[in-house]
Amino acid sequence: MNFFTRFAIAGTIAASSFFISNPLLAQESPTRIQFAKGNYCGSYSGNFPKGKQFVLNLLQDQTFTISNIGQGLQHNIFVSGPTGRIEGHYVSEDQINYYIPVKGNYYIYIESTIPYNKVEFCAY
Repeated sequence: MNFFTRFAIAGTIAASSFFISNPLLAQESPTRIQFAKGNYCGSYSGNFPKGKQFVLNLLQDQTFTISNIGQGLQHNIFVSGPTGRIEGHYVSEDQINYYIPVKGNYYIYIESTIPYNKVEFCAY
């Protein structure tokens, strides 16, 4: 199974318009992902087949990665920051990289194909 079947991006949109236009997401506060001191990565394990919002504070010129490290597939991934949507590129079957143009909060929305899954976020 190739990356396109396992990990499809439905598109990217600006966080503000996305969260405002979807009332179910607008009601839920994003889960803040913070890296432990000295680490470049953090992860989330949980139930998100109906979608989950995340927020991370990232620095300018970083490479931000989203990796599927669970059993299920992740789809409908949207990433946006202070300047609007950003687009990623495929690195491997389970990883997408994003270039971070400016410092600030970046909002990520991910849906999973199974009830319980795990995703990893890294910034270098």
